[in-house]
Order: sequence, then structure tokens, then C-alpha cells
Amino acid sequence: MGKFGGVSMVLLAFFSREKRREKRIQRGKCPDCSGKGFFSSGFESLHVQDCNTCLGTGKPVKE
Repeated sequence: MGKFGGVSMVLLAFFSREKRREKRIQRGKCPDCSGKGFFSSGFESLHVQDCNTCLGTGKPVKE
């Protein structure tokens, strides 16, 4: 990888993440939890936490 190869990969990942986030908002889903209303971590969803952005509803909170 060249001198700027790593930087371009980071920028590509950032902008593709932002595109997915914008699409979720347009679809009426929470941009952080993808409309699930919760986050799961660990193997087989051992730890489940409500999403703080949508307060567990799965829909974006209007400001």
C-alpha cells in the first residue's frame, strides 16, 4: 500500500458509513441502531442495551 493508501481507505469507509446513515434516516429508521431499537453485543446477544438515540423505538427522535 502506498503512502496515501491507508488514508484513502479510511475516507472511503467514513463516507460509505455516512451514506448508509443518510439512507436510514430517509427510510424513517434510527441511524444508529438501524431501526432495531437496541444494540446487542457478545455471542448470541448476551448483552442487550436500548438505543440512546431513538430511546428504543427504532424511529429517529424529532428534535
